Amino acid sequence: MPDGFELDELMCVLMAREIHDGDWINHGAVVPLAGAALMLAKHTHAPGLEFFYLGTEFNSVSPAVTDLGRLMTEPQLACSPSRGLMSHYDIMSLTLRGGADLQFLRPVQIDAVGNVNTSIIGSREAPKHRFHGIAVADAMVLVGRVVLYVTEHDERVFPRELGYRTGTGHVEGGAWRERIGAPGSGPASVITPLCVMDFETPDRRARLRSVHPGVDVDQVVAATGFELVVPDDVPSSDPPTALELDVLRTVVDPLATRHLEFKQLRRDAQERIAAAEAARA
Repeated sequence: MPDGFELDELMCVLMAREIHDGDWINHGAVVPLAGAALMLAKHTHAPGLEFFYLGTEFNSVSPAVTDLGRLMTEPQLACSPSRGLMSHYDIMSLTLRGGADLQFLRPVQIDAVGNVNTSIIGSREAPKHRFHGIAVADAMVLVGRVVLYVTEHDERVFPRELGYRTGTGHVEGGAWRERIGAPGSGPASVITPLCVMDFETPDRRARLRSVHPGVDVDQVVAATGFELVVPDDVPSSDPPTALELDVLRTVVDPLATRHLEFKQLRRDAQERIAAAEAARA
């Protein structure tokens, strides 16, 4: 990465920019990078967004405290100064009625038309690894826009063929959605450590929208197992602004809880969070 910002900050900012002012966002479990993105958007270009912040029995609606480190180490802060509480039943009811505008999803695998695997690696009978897969199939059908993101980019993450399909993307060029009357429009973009992809092609196949600073097109193509649609001119991803970096670092996530989603940064993040919890005890 160029001087001035880190990869996790660039990805967080690019994810935040996918949010529109006035969106209702379904916020998933254990995804602090996505949490930092929505809090960043709330403080910058999308003050009118609303979201639920996942709890245990109830979920708070747009908590007033937006410091992710404090919400993680003092979870009661999510509920007391918030706009309200929603049960999981209420959230599912809202989503089924087409009320969710956007959701971030982090799959294990993504294919060329945005199908995702969040379930297993290996055979169904004897999987090598199992993953949660919770509500992903529903979100891929029901949520207005789905933004996919991953913290690694290689042929295992972007294979030619998924090991298992948990959620459906733009199969049949997306025509199946209209046929079944799905309220959602499916995956809108994919944000990775190398690039941003979208599905703005006639057959709704993955297209290279931009490459991150310091990355070239050939590097992305070599790290992707399926054939990407590559335009003649692929721009560089716009870097974070000074305002975005300042808000992310000092207001939204000064403890850098987003590092929990990056394998190489996770241990240090866990130690920082444990130290913060101990200091508040």
